[in-house]
Amino acid sequence: MAFSQAQLDAIEAGIAAGVTSVSYEGKTATYRSLDEMLRVRAIIRRALGLDPQKSATILVAHDRGFPGGISADGCLRSGW
Repeated sequence: MAFSQAQLDAIEAGIAAGVTSVSYEGKTATYRSLDEMLRVRAIIRRALGLDPQKSATILVAHDRGFPGGISADGCLRSGW
């Protein structure tokens, strides 16, 4: 579904006013709750390219240890 800036403006005005029914471009939309309006607003903003998709950064660390059974962690703790 294609969204318009008018839809975004209407839902943001509705959120600010604390109402769950908004009108735009001759249409009316009624939402069940403020939470639903916030979720729809996020969908519209992403569709219009106003909010980038959330991305996750994952840091993976491992410790194979040093020969002789001394680990990197042990070296750091002991000051070695």
